[in-house]
Parts: sequence; C-alpha cells; structure tokens
Amino acid sequence: MKWKKGACLLTALLLGVSNISYAEEADNVSGMNESVEEGTDHVDSEDNANQNNDTDSQDAEDDSSPNGGEDGVSEVTDPAENSPLDDDNKRVIWGRGKGITPATLESDADRFGMLPTASADIEVEAALKNRIERYKTENQKDIEFGQWVRGGQIQGTKTAYYEYENTMIVTSDLGTFSVRQPILNILLSSGGVESLGAPVEEQLTVNGHISQKFENGTLTGEMDKKSDTLVVRRGNVYYFKNTLSNGVADKVVTYGWSSDEVLVGDWNGDGRDTLCVRRGNLYYFKNSITGGVADYVIRYGRVGDEVIAGDWDGDGKDTLCVRRGNVYYFKNSIEGGVADYEIRYGRTGDNVLVGDWDGDGKHTLCVRRSNTYYFKNSISGGIADSEIRYGRVGDEVLTGDWNGDGRDTLCVRRQNAYYIKNSISGGVADATVVYGRANDITYSGSWSSNPKMEVDGEEDLSFNLSRGFEYTQLSQAFAGNCVNGASFRKSALTTHTDNAGNQVQYCAYYDSFGTIVLARRQNEGSWEFQWTGFKGDISDAHNAVSLAVDGTGYLHMSWSHHSGRLMYAKSVSPDSMEMKEVQMIGTLEDRATYPEFYVQPSGDMFFLYRNGSSGNGNIVLNRYSVSSGSWQRVQDNLISGEGRISPYWQACVDSKGRLHISWVWRETGNVTTNYNMSYAVSTDASGSTFVNSLGDAQLLPITESTSEVICEIPKDSALINQTSMTVDNDNKPYIISYWRVNGVVQYNIIRFTGEQWIIYNTDIRNTNFDLSGIGTRQLPCGRPQILVNGSGDEADIYVLFRDDERDGKSSIAKLSMQGMEITTEKMIDITASSLGEWEPNYDIELWNKNRQLHIFLQKEYYHADGGQIQYNTENIYVINATSFIKE
Repeated sequence: MKWKKGACLLTALLLGVSNISYAEEADNVSGMNESVEEGTDHVDSEDNANQNNDTDSQDAEDDSSPNGGEDGVSEVTDPAENSPLDDDNKRVIWGRGKGITPATLESDADRFGMLPTASADIEVEAALKNRIERYKTENQKDIEFGQWVRGGQIQGTKTAYYEYENTMIVTSDLGTFSVRQPILNILLSSGGVESLGAPVEEQLTVNGHISQKFENGTLTGEMDKKSDTLVVRRGNVYYFKNTLSNGVADKVVTYGWSSDEVLVGDWNGDGRDTLCVRRGNLYYFKNSITGGVADYVIRYGRVGDEVIAGDWDGDGKDTLCVRRGNVYYFKNSIEGGVADYEIRYGRTGDNVLVGDWDGDGKHTLCVRRSNTYYFKNSISGGIADSEIRYGRVGDEVLTGDWNGDGRDTLCVRRQNAYYIKNSISGGVADATVVYGRANDITYSGSWSSNPKMEVDGEEDLSFNLSRGFEYTQLSQAFAGNCVNGASFRKSALTTHTDNAGNQVQYCAYYDSFGTIVLARRQNEGSWEFQWTGFKGDISDAHNAVSLAVDGTGYLHMSWSHHSGRLMYAKSVSPDSMEMKEVQMIGTLEDRATYPEFYVQPSGDMFFLYRNGSSGNGNIVLNRYSVSSGSWQRVQDNLISGEGRISPYWQACVDSKGRLHISWVWRETGNVTTNYNMSYAVSTDASGSTFVNSLGDAQLLPITESTSEVICEIPKDSALINQTSMTVDNDNKPYIISYWRVNGVVQYNIIRFTGEQWIIYNTDIRNTNFDLSGIGTRQLPCGRPQILVNGSGDEADIYVLFRDDERDGKSSIAKLSMQGMEITTEKMIDITASSLGEWEPNYDIELWNKNRQLHIFLQKEYYHADGGQIQYNTENIYVINATSFIKE
C-alpha cells in the first residue's frame, strides 16, 4: 500500500480508528411492524412518526442536508492549503501536518511472531490416564459422559484431560474433577484448561447458580434449561416432543413395564429431565432418554406412599418426597434412609402439584381444591403465598416452565388439548397445543439440554517482537462484534495502587454467553479471573462494559445500555472482584447509553451517560465521593439537545480534577447528521459549574446556541462521533477525530494553546468514504486514541489506531510539533495482520499516573446488531507498549 508523503498532522494518531460506526438502532424497531391485538397497549402514533429520532444509525439513504455540498456530500476545506499561518489574532486557525515522510520510522524491518502458548498435544502419561479412567468408572452412574472426543496433557505440567461428548475430566496435582454443563461450554469458549488452569473442586449449584473454581479463577453460570414440553406414554413406550407443538414425536423410547408408576426429574443436574420408574418402594433411575438397564436403583419409603419429585434445595438435582396425608418427607439426595426434613401442609384430600413458582431455583408445593390453587414459595406450612382460580373442576393439570422464563406455571388438559398459562393467574390460556390421543398418559419436562459448543478456532496473531513490547494473553472472549473493543469504554482496562503499594490492574469483557468476566493481576504478574454472573446483550455492540477503581480500591462497573435501564455494580470490598448490583442515583436512569467513568486525582470519580436516544438525548453527570462512599447527581442535564438533537462526547480529567468535555451534535439517528465540534470545562473538581475556553461561564444546561464551537464541520462530512481527548502536562486539551477535508476523510487533531485552537489536518489518509447506514457499521477506519506527554511545542503526541489503509493492523504513532507544524516521527505496527473491527482502548489511569502505556487488544469481527454470533471467540491481550514511549 502506498502512503502519501505530504503534509499531514494528525496522521499517526488516526491509524487507530476502528471500522465500526456506532450508529444506534431505533429503540422500537423490532416492534414497529407488529400488529397490536385488542386489549394490549397500542403504539403511540407520535412514536412511529418520530422513529428516526429514536435511533443511533447511519442511514444508507442520501438525506438532503442544508449543509451538504454537491450530491449531498460535504467537506471542510483546509485554509492552510492556501493561506499563511501568521494570523495570531484568530481564535481558531489551521496548522499543517507533514504526515508520513521519508524520515518517518516505520515497521518495515521489524520482526513479527506468535506468542509462546501452552500446548495440550503431548501424549498423556500413563499415571494421569489411569486417574482419569478410574474417576470415570467411579462416577459413571451419576454422570453421562458420552463418547470420548479427545485428550491431552498440558506441556510442562501434570495436568491432563479427557474430553467426552457431555463432560470433561481433568486431573492435576490438585485432584481429579469433572467439568459439566454449563461450566463446560464456558470453559471451552474461554480457552480451556490452557487459559483457566485445572479445576480445584467439583462444580457447585446454589439456588440455580452454578460455579466451579479453577487454578486461575472461578467460572459461574446458570443452567440454560430449555422450556418444558410434553411426553405421552402408551404402555411402556414414551413419545417425546422437544417443542410445544403437534406432530410426530422427536424421540421414541421403550423403558420399564406398562404397570410402572413413573416420575420425571433431572436426577444428575445436567439440565435435562429423564425418567424414573417406581415399583413398590424401589426406584429405577435413568440419566438419559434411553431404554435399557437403570443407571441406579434405590429403596425409599413405603409401598403405599404417594411420591413427588422436585429440586427442594436448589442444587440443580431433583430428588424424592413421600407424602402421607398432609405430611411431606423430603430427601435432598438420591438415596434411602431418613428424610432430611418434614413439613405439614394443606389437607389430606388435596391434590398436590410441584413447581418453582417464583423463579428462585427451588421447587415448592401447590395444593389444588377443585379449580382453586394454593401456592407456597417455600418448603413450609402455613398460609399459602398466593391463590388463583383456573380451569374447570374436572381438568387434569400439568406444571412446567412453558416459556423458559425460569418459573413454573399451570397447564390444563382436556382430552388431547393442552391449555397453557405462562403466569400464575387465571383467565384465558396463553397458548393451546394439541398432541397425542385422548387416552394417553402425559408428563411434562425438559428433554433436551444445550449441546457442547463447538468453538471456532481463535486466530494465532503475530505480534511485533522488535520493539520491546510485553504481551500477556487472557482468556478467550466474545468476538462476534466490537462490543468488547469499542472506543467509548471508559475503561476496558484500569489500574489502582493498593495500600501496600502494589499496582493492581483490572480488565473486563464479555464471554460468548454475554457474562461479564473480570480479570485482575498484581504488579504485572499472572492474571486471575472471575465470571461475575452479570450478563449483557452482546448482540448489540453499543452495550459495552465500563470499569473504574475509586481511590479506596472499590471496583465500579456499568454495562449493557442502549437506551435502557442503567446497570451498575460495585465490589463488596476494596480490591475484590465480587460485585453487587446497586442503585447509583435512581432518577434519569431509564434510557441510559454510553456509561463512562473518569477517575479524579483525589480518587473521587465522575460518571457520564446519555439519557434519551440518538437525536433526542441529554448528558447526565454524577460524581462519586470516596469519603461518603456514595454517588450524587451533579447535573441532570449538562448538555441538552433540547428535544431535537443530541451531543456525542469525549472527555477527560486533568491534574486538578476538572472535567474537560468536547462533543459533536447529531440531528437524527443518522450519523451523517453529525456536525461541529464544541468544548467546555468545569471550573473545579466538583463539576458544578462550567466555562468555555475563553473563561466565560456556561449557562447550564449547555445548548447548541450557547456552546462554544471550536471547529465548524458541516453535516455529511463523514464526521465520526466519540473518539478521544486528553490534556498535556499544562492541562491544555487535545482532541482527535476524523472527517472529510479536501476530498479525503482525514484524521484531524484539535489543540488548545491557551489562546488559540489549532486544527491540524494530518494528511495521513489517502481515501474518501461515506459514513452512513443503520446500526453498527463496518467502516474503513475506527476511532483513534490520543495521548500527550509534555506540554506546548515540546509535547510528544501518541496515537493508537486501526485503519484499513494500513491493512487493519493495530498501530501506534508518535508525532511532534514545531510551531504550526506536526511531524510524524514514528509509525509502528503492533500486529502483523488485521484486527477486524477492534478499536483501541488503553489504561488511562496507568498512563496518567506513571506514563505507562498498556493497551487492550482483541481481534473482532463484523456482524450487524442482533446477529446470531455467539461462538465467535478470540483471545484478549494486554500489551505493555511503554518501551515505545521511551525510545
């Protein structure tokens, strides 16, 4: 690729802009064309009329714009092309950039290579193989392993594994344990034992939440149990359906005798219900939907007992309960002996149903009298927690989680028609299914579980090995879009110094299931991981995770917003990765997007987000006090679009704790309506008052008419929103963005000297493109990050970027200023190949405090918002590029 050697300023910086424009989708797009049934809430015609104002989009159509040039495309003409640069009286002037010149140091002679990784390809030692096989023999009645798939031993260790269809067995010096669903899929999608190390205990299930500790962290998940469906029995033949529908059975199994009493339950905690036949007080359990010999047999209770099954303690496994009159004897394990506890509930003549009525992961009782149902949400006697009337007195009744929401509800059967309710309420059925024959015996259950995932192999990236960069690899993570790599994460990576002087670094990202993973290391040592249990919608690349650590060591996290409820969690103690979701303020938190933390030198923090939608949103400002340990609202409306436009910002905090903020305006959800760059700064660390660069007080909220425009940029100029800004050592602001100048979309740097704003056209890029389309778009360059060391003309400027003109690589540039000119001194590639849709993100706190440059990096792919892309995974890396600063 040929690069222009002429004058250009920002050039080095721009290299790092990602290919994605966050043109948000309409909040109600998915429901715009749905018919509204009688009795439901109707869509307000005003909402439909204004749907274009409810989107963050890049409209592919050519909207006419009053600022548009020929064919609706606008551009800025660089005055520096034709005008002298000697007008010191102008408030805003254009400087010059030399771009990439023959003197610019590049990566042509650098050596690139893959990082050394652990290997699992060596043959398993005989002693380790014997341990695994012995474990399988001892546990095969409780665990369905399936066919052997592969095995290996981690090179240089005593850790080995055998992977089967449904389970993995891992042995190490810490013991031999199995890894089962859902932890198995999480482990596989995160890099396996090569990344997380060996398990140190068996998995635990508490109230439906499953966890398992590994050497390098704890994995957590929930059994993604499928919706309950039906099976009909004719003699000893069972016809299973995996959907609530009529038609041919999905599977037919012969098991037991025609005279057997049958129970249904998840006996081994694998998320799938299977059969148990009862003969007297003997119970024959199967852990698979198959015929043949029972996997195990127990004796419990008396021959005449009524028996029910459920997960009484929330451990994920169903067990037995015998009923004698209105006394219930519960067992929490599949074994005989004395009951673990007993209760008295209802009357002797009651019909009894079992279900998880409140979604807490535990089954409880419901007694039926005619068509009235009395529900309990705990294993206890006393008055029912709720009572409903449903169906007819003579109805046969089944229970199940029919819609997969985690709550069991009722279904009445009349011959071969099933009337299903998805809530604990009376009234008309939510769905009706016809299946089987009128004289069939019918049971409900979830007959299938999620299969073991097949993870696409991660790409082996080659990194620059000639510049002294230090690379660490974390686990694999979701890479189906750039939700993990978005530039507006503040931050993906952050560092705190604890009371003992240790440098503790944190990282956050989503795994393939949308679970937020936290990682931590001390003094650049080994990473440890925590799967938090918090989830986000990873199908929308706007729903990024932002992370910060306050001055006392508490970790703060906000995530998964696209005009939705503000989601925020705080660690339970300093230097902990155990997070608890809490309320931040409680008002103006219903339509949040772009949550960003900014840590002040005092350890207090600012928090910015947009409340509203694209083209109709305002910026809200909160502040956290370490002394009180709480948040307070500083500005309900810092920058207002007045109901017709919205600001898209970048911000930073200076050494005095002041908040600098710059922004472009957007008129609609169409990114082509981005225009102008404005600026303001708080007068102190409180954020209560703001001024412009002249020192004039800003009436709050700042509006379009009262804001200081530091660079006039017309609409349809391919102006990107939400890039980066910083300050130099004298607290003077620098902003980087890109827009069309002289017919080419260019990286441009805007710098304030204290007296003037200077706009540098870097002249680095050679090509033009249109910035348009709906949703998150694939674009030739992403959003660069700018860092500054020093001040005035002596400042060094560093730019992190990704640009298709540089083959999509991760790159870093150094620029220096001589008067009104910027020169690109160095332009170095960090990777040898494209990172797809990655946008640069770095550890801002570590840079501000120690001038160390650590970069968050992952190869990411493009998919439109809402795409089914769960199993695209790539490794997360943290690169220490401080050596580049010291060259």
